[in-house]
Amino acid sequence: MNYSYLILVAIGLFLSIFGFIRNGKSQGNTLGSALMFLLGIISLTFGILLTNVPGFFAG
Repeated sequence: MNYSYLILVAIGLFLSIFGFIRNGKSQGNTLGSALMFLLGIISLTFGILLTNVPGFFAG
């Protein structure tokens, strides 16, 4: 298990929570908030896969 990818998990968790909160306020640009949430979910998923499944992207 490679723990260096936990940084990716932490960034993804922060982006997804912050994007969810900004999207709930519905003020300003909702597209930016939705993209932030989506990038957070993608980063969180890749971080979990890279941390827990060794050789997932090795083919």
